[in-house]
Amino acid sequence: MARPDQVQDDQLRDLFVEAQGSMRTGQANEAVKSVVRALYRLLELKPELTTEELEPRPGWKMPFLTRWPQLGANFVEGSLAKHEPKIEFVKEKFALSEAITYYEFTLETAIKRGA
Repeated sequence: MARPDQVQDDQLRDLFVEAQGSMRTGQANEAVKSVVRALYRLLELKPELTTEELEPRPGWKMPFLTRWPQLGANFVEGSLAKHEPKIEFVKEKFALSEAITYYEFTLETAIKRGA
């Protein structure tokens, strides 16, 4: 299981610790906001993520960032195609399970990329 202490960048690690603390106290909204800030920090550290593509089937490519959960903190339409990812909050209240989903995706991505 991925843990914040596996993150190399201090600022990024602190954002994951902040999100984890918010989740532990039931503050899902605050956790999601921390994870979004973590995603932006990760993209500063690893800008190649904005252009990285997956090929789920031969001949069919899609941006890696389309794997980001679209649970209410979604990419602005067209921002991935421009390689300028931007998140918009399309709802006001998040469930803890949604915060955990965002947290796990972003933390695992950061660790796999050596951030």
